[in-house]
Amino acid sequence: MIEVSPPVSGLGARAVSTEEATDQQAMQDSVLGPLVRVLEEAAGDQHWALVGAAACRLQGVEVSSPNLEFITTEPALQALAEMLDTPSEWGRGAYLAAQRMQFTRDRVPVFIFGNPVFHGRYESLSPMDIPSLWDARRRIEVDGTNVLVMPLEWELLLAVLLDSSTRVEALRTLMRENGFDGRLLTRLLREGHVQPATEEAVWQQLEQRT
Repeated sequence: MIEVSPPVSGLGARAVSTEEATDQQAMQDSVLGPLVRVLEEAAGDQHWALVGAAACRLQGVEVSSPNLEFITTEPALQALAEMLDTPSEWGRGAYLAAQRMQFTRDRVPVFIFGNPVFHGRYESLSPMDIPSLWDARRRIEVDGTNVLVMPLEWELLLAVLLDSSTRVEALRTLMRENGFDGRLLTRLLREGHVQPATEEAVWQQLEQRT
């Protein structure tokens, strides 16, 4: 069974079958191209990226979610809201504070967060304030469209911060097997101003145990 991960604003999960997960992935991939093109137009030269389970899946991590989640700047989000004639509102949940917009495309739930701040137990992370993160975005082609996704080093840091054990385990498995960018991870930890305990917890996940 594959665990479904909810939006980054909540961490509950349920198990789905492989067939269900495959159907979800196909639906997501079919709407990603048109959605990304609209988001690129709205954002212009401002930062944006696909994040969460979908971003991890496109990089080979064994996770699944029915949702597509993006982060960008608040002005880009407002421009997108006008283009789609869809309202946005500011909200804060247990793990995330952001200007947010939610809608559905072909039965795929889409969440877009402007200037998000992720809240862990003891500290917070603001991805818009981490320059190295945006330089490290991966470009992945999906049905002829280049999708910018957050690197797995960021996804691991965020999963550790939010105590998402299922996501941490999936990321750890792939990154130990395929390797990771230690220099990038060091920069993310430094620029994100994370606490020493969080930094140690992140590196512990990547230690090879015999």
